[in-house]
Amino acid sequence: MATSSIQLDFVTVDVFTNTRYKGNPLAIVKVPRSYTLSQDQKQAIAQEFNLSETTFLHERGSANQTITWTVDIFTPSGELPFAGHPTIGTACHAISEFSQGGPGDGTVKAKFKVKAGLIHLEYDSPKNLARASIPHDLHVHAKVWSRADLTQLQPRLAEGSRLGNFQLKENYPIVSVVKGMTFVLIELEDEEALNLVRTTDQSLAIDGLDEGWTDSFAGTYFYVQLADKEDEAKALRTRMIEGTFEDPATGSAASDLAGYLSLQEGRPGQTLKYVITQGVEMGRRSDINIEVVMADDSGIEYIYLVGSAVQVRKQSFSLHR
Repeated sequence: MATSSIQLDFVTVDVFTNTRYKGNPLAIVKVPRSYTLSQDQKQAIAQEFNLSETTFLHERGSANQTITWTVDIFTPSGELPFAGHPTIGTACHAISEFSQGGPGDGTVKAKFKVKAGLIHLEYDSPKNLARASIPHDLHVHAKVWSRADLTQLQPRLAEGSRLGNFQLKENYPIVSVVKGMTFVLIELEDEEALNLVRTTDQSLAIDGLDEGWTDSFAGTYFYVQLADKEDEAKALRTRMIEGTFEDPATGSAASDLAGYLSLQEGRPGQTLKYVITQGVEMGRRSDINIEVVMADDSGIEYIYLVGSAVQVRKQSFSLHR
Protein backbone atom coordinates (compact mmCIF):
# COMPACT_ATOMS: atom_id res chain seq x y z
CA MET A 1 0.00 0.00 0.00
CA ALA A 2 1.36 3.41 -0.99
CA THR A 3 2.08 5.84 1.83
CA SER A 4 1.88 9.60 1.75
CA SER A 5 3.68 12.13 3.85
CA ILE A 6 3.21 15.65 5.14
CA GLN A 7 5.80 18.39 5.52
CA LEU A 8 5.83 19.96 8.97
CA ASP A 9 7.67 23.22 9.56
CA PHE A 10 9.55 23.74 12.79
CA VAL A 11 11.80 26.27 14.44
CA THR A 12 14.13 26.09 17.39
CA VAL A 13 14.44 29.07 19.70
CA ASP A 14 16.43 29.93 22.82
CA VAL A 15 14.15 31.21 25.56
CA PHE A 16 14.62 33.74 28.37
CA THR A 17 17.43 35.36 26.44
CA ASN A 18 18.08 37.54 23.39
CA THR A 19 21.39 35.79 22.68
CA ARG A 20 21.63 32.59 20.63
CA TYR A 21 22.98 29.56 22.51
CA LYS A 22 22.08 31.07 25.87
CA GLY A 23 18.81 30.50 27.71
CA ASN A 24 16.76 27.32 27.30
CA PRO A 25 16.36 25.72 23.84
CA LEU A 26 12.89 24.83 22.58
CA ALA A 27 11.54 23.18 19.44
CA ILE A 28 8.24 24.46 18.03
CA VAL A 29 6.42 22.25 15.49
CA LYS A 30 3.65 23.89 13.46
CA VAL A 31 0.60 21.69 12.92
CA PRO A 32 -1.71 22.80 10.05
CA ARG A 33 -5.50 22.69 10.48
CA SER A 34 -5.72 20.07 7.76
CA TYR A 35 -3.67 17.51 9.69
CA THR A 36 -4.05 15.79 13.04
CA LEU A 37 -1.09 14.39 14.92
CA SER A 38 -1.66 11.51 17.32
CA GLN A 39 -0.24 11.56 20.83
CA ASP A 40 2.19 8.82 19.80
CA GLN A 41 3.41 10.89 16.85
CA LYS A 42 3.91 13.95 19.03
CA GLN A 43 5.77 11.88 21.59
CA ALA A 44 8.02 10.38 18.90
CA ILE A 45 8.82 13.84 17.51
CA ALA A 46 9.64 15.16 20.99
CA GLN A 47 11.93 12.17 21.56
CA GLU A 48 13.70 12.89 18.28
CA PHE A 49 14.36 16.52 19.20
CA ASN A 50 15.43 15.34 22.68
CA LEU A 51 15.14 18.81 24.19
CA SER A 52 13.63 19.42 27.60
CA GLU A 53 10.39 20.40 25.82
CA THR A 54 8.89 20.51 22.34
CA THR A 55 5.66 22.38 21.63
CA PHE A 56 3.07 21.65 18.95
CA LEU A 57 1.54 24.88 17.71
CA HIS A 58 -1.82 24.14 16.11
CA GLU A 59 -2.69 26.57 13.34
CA ARG A 60 -5.17 29.13 14.56
CA GLY A 61 -8.64 29.85 13.17
CA SER A 62 -9.58 32.40 10.53
CA ALA A 63 -8.31 35.95 10.72
CA ASN A 64 -11.56 37.42 12.11
CA GLN A 65 -11.35 35.29 15.24
CA THR A 66 -9.54 36.13 18.46
CA ILE A 67 -5.83 35.37 18.11
CA THR A 68 -5.86 31.97 19.81
CA TRP A 69 -3.66 28.94 19.34
CA THR A 70 -3.89 25.47 20.87
CA VAL A 71 -0.47 24.42 22.17
CA ASP A 72 0.58 20.96 23.36
CA ILE A 73 3.77 20.62 25.40
CA PHE A 74 5.83 17.42 25.39
CA THR A 75 9.05 16.30 27.04
CA PRO A 76 10.93 13.32 25.56
CA SER A 77 8.99 11.09 27.98
CA GLY A 78 5.50 12.57 28.24
CA GLU A 79 3.06 15.47 27.96
CA LEU A 80 2.98 18.38 30.41
CA PRO A 81 -0.14 20.39 31.36
CA PHE A 82 1.92 23.58 31.50
CA ALA A 83 5.55 24.68 31.32
CA GLY A 84 7.00 28.16 31.43
CA HIS A 85 9.79 28.34 28.87
CA PRO A 86 7.69 26.60 26.17
CA THR A 87 4.92 29.16 26.77
CA ILE A 88 7.22 32.18 26.47
CA GLY A 89 9.25 30.77 23.57
CA THR A 90 6.19 29.74 21.56
CA ALA A 91 4.48 33.06 22.27
CA CYS A 92 7.45 35.13 21.11
CA HIS A 93 7.71 33.12 17.90
CA ALA A 94 4.02 32.75 17.04
CA ILE A 95 2.94 36.30 17.82
CA SER A 96 5.97 37.96 16.22
CA GLU A 97 5.40 35.91 13.06
CA PHE A 98 1.68 36.72 13.09
CA SER A 99 2.29 40.44 13.52
CA GLN A 100 4.94 40.74 10.78
CA GLY A 101 3.97 43.46 8.34
CA GLY A 102 2.03 45.34 11.03
CA PRO A 103 3.09 48.58 12.68
CA GLY A 104 5.54 46.72 14.92
CA ASP A 105 5.43 49.40 17.57
CA GLY A 106 2.72 48.19 19.90
CA THR A 107 1.50 45.34 22.09
CA VAL A 108 -0.26 42.37 20.51
CA LYS A 109 -2.68 40.34 22.65
CA ALA A 110 -3.31 36.63 22.11
CA LYS A 111 -4.23 33.42 23.90
CA PHE A 112 -2.90 29.87 24.21
CA LYS A 113 -5.05 26.89 25.07
CA VAL A 114 -2.89 24.40 27.01
CA LYS A 115 -3.89 21.37 29.05
CA ALA A 116 -3.72 23.36 32.32
CA GLY A 117 -6.08 26.07 31.03
CA LEU A 118 -6.20 29.29 29.05
CA ILE A 119 -3.12 31.51 28.96
CA HIS A 120 -3.58 35.22 28.18
CA LEU A 121 -0.60 36.73 26.38
CA GLU A 122 0.77 40.16 25.61
CA TYR A 123 3.68 40.59 23.22
CA ASP A 124 5.72 43.80 23.10
CA SER A 125 7.03 43.90 19.52
CA PRO A 126 9.83 46.46 19.94
CA LYS A 127 11.18 44.71 23.03
CA ASN A 128 10.54 41.14 21.79
CA LEU A 129 9.03 40.48 25.19
CA ALA A 130 6.15 38.10 25.97
CA ARG A 131 4.05 38.39 29.13
CA ALA A 132 1.90 35.39 30.02
CA SER A 133 -0.81 35.21 32.66
CA ILE A 134 -0.18 31.62 33.56
CA PRO A 135 -2.61 29.03 34.88
CA HIS A 136 -2.03 28.52 38.59
CA ASP A 137 -3.55 26.57 41.42
CA LEU A 138 -0.75 27.00 43.93
CA HIS A 139 -0.80 24.24 46.51
CA VAL A 140 1.59 23.81 49.44
CA HIS A 141 1.67 20.14 50.41
CA ALA A 142 1.40 18.99 53.99
CA LYS A 143 4.47 16.83 53.46
CA VAL A 144 7.87 18.54 53.65
CA TRP A 145 11.28 17.49 52.40
CA SER A 146 13.82 16.98 55.16
CA ARG A 147 17.47 17.94 55.42
CA ALA A 148 18.24 14.20 55.37
CA ASP A 149 16.38 13.91 52.05
CA LEU A 150 18.45 16.78 50.68
CA THR A 151 21.86 15.56 51.83
CA GLN A 152 21.19 12.07 50.52
CA LEU A 153 20.75 13.50 47.01
CA GLN A 154 23.36 16.26 47.39
CA PRO A 155 26.37 14.94 49.38
CA ARG A 156 28.46 18.03 48.52
CA LEU A 157 25.95 20.17 50.39
CA ALA A 158 26.18 17.75 53.31
CA GLU A 159 29.97 18.11 53.34
CA GLY A 160 29.87 21.90 53.09
CA SER A 161 27.44 22.06 55.96
CA ARG A 162 29.55 19.66 58.05
CA LEU A 163 32.60 21.89 57.52
CA GLY A 164 30.62 24.89 58.74
CA ASN A 165 30.71 26.76 55.41
CA PHE A 166 26.96 27.26 55.55
CA GLN A 167 23.92 25.91 57.32
CA LEU A 168 21.07 23.87 55.85
CA LYS A 169 17.47 24.20 56.93
CA GLU A 170 15.69 21.36 58.69
CA ASN A 171 12.81 21.19 56.20
CA TYR A 172 11.87 22.44 52.73
CA PRO A 173 8.37 23.03 51.31
CA ILE A 174 6.90 20.95 48.49
CA VAL A 175 4.75 23.15 46.25
CA SER A 176 2.67 22.56 43.11
CA VAL A 177 2.02 25.51 40.81
CA VAL A 178 -0.69 23.48 39.02
CA LYS A 179 -1.69 19.84 39.23
CA GLY A 180 1.05 17.91 37.47
CA MET A 181 3.95 20.29 38.20
CA THR A 182 5.54 20.00 41.66
CA PHE A 183 8.83 21.30 43.05
CA VAL A 184 10.79 21.03 46.27
CA LEU A 185 11.83 24.63 47.00
CA ILE A 186 15.28 24.53 48.59
CA GLU A 187 16.63 27.83 49.90
CA LEU A 188 20.41 27.94 50.35
CA GLU A 189 22.41 30.52 52.27
CA ASP A 190 24.64 31.80 49.50
CA GLU A 191 25.95 31.26 45.98
CA GLU A 192 28.85 29.19 47.32
CA ALA A 193 26.34 26.58 48.44
CA LEU A 194 24.41 26.90 45.17
CA ASN A 195 27.59 26.17 43.20
CA LEU A 196 27.95 22.84 45.03
CA VAL A 197 24.66 21.49 43.69
CA ARG A 198 25.10 18.65 41.20
CA THR A 199 22.98 16.40 39.03
CA THR A 200 22.58 12.92 40.48
CA ASP A 201 22.03 9.34 39.37
CA GLN A 202 19.13 9.14 41.83
CA SER A 203 15.78 10.25 40.45
CA LEU A 204 13.63 12.31 42.78
CA ALA A 205 10.86 10.28 44.41
CA ILE A 206 8.29 12.00 46.63
CA ASP A 207 5.78 9.78 48.37
CA GLY A 208 2.87 11.13 50.36
CA LEU A 209 1.80 14.13 48.28
CA ASP A 210 -1.66 15.39 49.13
CA GLU A 211 -4.60 13.47 47.71
CA GLY A 212 -5.45 14.49 44.16
CA TRP A 213 -1.96 15.88 43.51
CA THR A 214 0.08 12.69 43.33
CA ASP A 215 0.29 12.33 39.53
CA SER A 216 2.96 14.93 38.94
CA PHE A 217 6.37 15.79 37.57
CA ALA A 218 8.65 16.63 40.50
CA GLY A 219 11.97 18.44 40.61
CA THR A 220 14.27 20.16 43.09
CA TYR A 221 14.49 23.93 42.70
CA PHE A 222 17.43 25.48 44.55
CA TYR A 223 17.50 29.22 45.17
CA VAL A 224 19.45 31.99 46.86
CA GLN A 225 17.93 35.36 47.67
CA LEU A 226 20.10 38.31 46.63
CA ALA A 227 19.83 42.03 47.33
CA ASP A 228 16.62 43.58 45.96
CA LYS A 229 16.76 45.54 42.70
CA GLU A 230 16.29 49.31 42.63
CA ASP A 231 12.61 48.88 41.72
CA GLU A 232 12.23 46.65 44.80
CA ALA A 233 12.05 43.53 42.64
CA LYS A 234 13.34 40.52 44.54
CA ALA A 235 16.47 39.06 42.91
CA LEU A 236 17.16 35.34 43.06
CA ARG A 237 19.69 32.88 41.64
CA THR A 238 18.28 29.43 40.95
CA ARG A 239 19.03 25.94 39.67
CA MET A 240 16.57 23.16 38.77
CA ILE A 241 17.78 19.57 39.10
CA GLU A 242 15.92 16.36 38.39
CA GLY A 243 18.17 13.30 38.45
CA THR A 244 20.80 13.54 35.72
CA PHE A 245 19.07 16.57 34.17
CA GLU A 246 19.68 20.25 34.89
CA ASP A 247 17.42 22.82 33.26
CA PRO A 248 18.84 26.20 32.20
CA ALA A 249 15.45 27.91 32.66
CA THR A 250 12.30 26.60 34.32
CA GLY A 251 9.39 29.01 34.09
CA SER A 252 6.99 26.71 35.93
CA ALA A 253 9.42 26.28 38.85
CA ALA A 254 10.16 30.01 38.90
CA SER A 255 6.41 30.72 39.00
CA ASP A 256 6.03 28.10 41.72
CA LEU A 257 8.76 29.74 43.81
CA ALA A 258 7.53 33.30 43.25
CA GLY A 259 4.00 32.25 44.15
CA TYR A 260 5.16 30.52 47.32
CA LEU A 261 7.29 33.49 48.45
CA SER A 262 4.41 35.85 47.73
CA LEU A 263 2.07 33.80 49.91
CA GLN A 264 4.62 34.12 52.72
CA GLU A 265 5.41 37.81 52.30
CA GLY A 266 2.70 39.50 50.23
CA ARG A 267 -0.17 41.69 51.38
CA PRO A 268 -3.72 41.71 49.93
CA GLY A 269 -3.79 43.69 46.67
CA GLN A 270 0.02 43.95 46.48
CA THR A 271 2.04 43.26 43.31
CA LEU A 272 5.41 41.58 43.92
CA LYS A 273 8.14 41.42 41.29
CA TYR A 274 10.89 38.81 40.94
CA VAL A 275 14.02 38.77 38.76
CA ILE A 276 15.33 35.22 38.55
CA THR A 277 18.65 34.21 37.00
CA GLN A 278 19.12 30.52 36.15
CA GLY A 279 21.47 28.42 34.02
CA VAL A 280 24.67 30.30 34.90
CA GLU A 281 26.59 27.16 35.90
CA MET A 282 25.68 25.56 32.56
CA GLY A 283 26.91 28.51 30.50
CA ARG A 284 23.31 29.20 29.41
CA ARG A 285 22.29 32.21 31.50
CA SER A 286 18.53 32.73 31.51
CA ASP A 287 16.68 35.83 32.74
CA ILE A 288 13.17 35.16 34.03
CA ASN A 289 10.84 37.91 35.26
CA ILE A 290 7.71 37.24 37.28
CA GLU A 291 4.97 39.45 38.68
CA VAL A 292 2.60 38.10 41.33
CA VAL A 293 -0.61 40.02 42.00
CA MET A 294 -2.15 39.20 45.37
CA ALA A 295 -5.93 39.01 45.62
CA ASP A 296 -7.77 41.68 47.58
CA ASP A 297 -9.01 39.14 50.11
CA SER A 298 -6.55 36.23 50.25
CA GLY A 299 -4.36 34.14 47.98
CA ILE A 300 -3.00 34.96 44.53
CA GLU A 301 -5.00 36.65 41.78
CA TYR A 302 -2.50 36.51 38.90
CA ILE A 303 0.98 35.20 38.12
CA TYR A 304 2.63 36.81 35.10
CA LEU A 305 5.67 35.16 33.51
CA VAL A 306 7.78 37.49 31.35
CA GLY A 307 10.67 36.77 28.97
CA SER A 308 12.19 36.91 25.50
CA ALA A 309 13.29 34.38 22.89
CA VAL A 310 15.56 34.32 19.85
CA GLN A 311 15.23 32.06 16.81
CA VAL A 312 18.12 29.70 16.10
CA ARG A 313 16.99 27.40 13.29
CA LYS A 314 14.07 27.07 10.84
CA GLN A 315 13.48 23.89 8.83
CA SER A 316 10.89 21.26 7.93
CA PHE A 317 10.66 17.48 8.06
CA SER A 318 8.51 14.78 6.47
CA LEU A 319 6.06 12.71 8.49
CA HIS A 320 4.38 9.65 7.00
CA ARG A 321 0.61 9.48 7.28
